[in-house]
Amino acid sequence: MIGKGFLFTSQDKCILLVGPHYKLKEMDFNRAAILEEVLSMRYSINQNKNTDNIKETEPDSIIKDGLNENLFVTKNKEKLQSVFVEIEGKELTLSVGNDTEKAMRYAIVAFKDWEQNKIINNQDVIYTTVPSGVRQIFDFNLPNVDNETNFQLLALPFPYEVSNENYISQQAFGSFRIVIQNKD
Repeated sequence: MIGKGFLFTSQDKCILLVGPHYKLKEMDFNRAAILEEVLSMRYSINQNKNTDNIKETEPDSIIKDGLNENLFVTKNKEKLQSVFVEIEGKELTLSVGNDTEKAMRYAIVAFKDWEQNKIINNQDVIYTTVPSGVRQIFDFNLPNVDNETNFQLLALPFPYEVSNENYISQQAFGSFRIVIQNKD
């Protein structure tokens, strides 16, 4: 499940997904929470990476409303309503939040049937730093598909800065999976 741009040369990582081929189509939040779970093991193998030159993607908007989920895909940026099934090409909203006391940098990647997929501005990886107590909003379109396909976003906090002292830097956050359906 490592794609172009996702292979950070300064990190060793292993990401495990529960039921990768299961397509959840009903509004079952218990099952969705289990499928959302991403088990990650991230280890730094090279601390010399200069992260100052990484180009970050500017959010479409910033919201300060206390709904600071790390990663959430919704149809409505104000309400954080879950999306489980949607038609290809549909515009959705990615909400990236931070409920910690310090700014948090993320690397965000998209997977379509567990192959890395381009996302906002045709990029393989989206980098953004979210200030404390806010969430950033990014509009994006679901990719086109030939048949029903799983789609999920992953956010890796503190890319290139994994350390034993910063537990969050070792984690990965997943969005709820979305089953993308073909228009036909």
